[in-house]
Amino acid sequence: MRGAGLIKGGSLENAMVCSMSGGWLNPPLRFDDEPCRHKILDLIGDFSLLARNGSQGFPIAHVVAYKAGHALHTSFLHHLSGETSVDQGTLA
Repeated sequence: MRGAGLIKGGSLENAMVCSMSGGWLNPPLRFDDEPCRHKILDLIGDFSLLARNGSQGFPIAHVVAYKAGHALHTSFLHHLSGETSVDQGTLA
């Protein structure tokens, strides 16, 4: 993907890097809520993987993502698409 110019790889120039002790390692952020905006874009991008013929991918729904990340997003999408089943006990 790098050879095709589709990804750059992570660096301080194209990623938001935060330390537990030092805060943002590459300030200034462009917006006060930039981390939230970034997580929303991650969610929309991951949901676009659900797109099929005639579908934009993003479900018409109210989505609440708490402490979410790519692994949770894609697991949820596999469940929505019927590719996997979820044990109800693991959701509690």
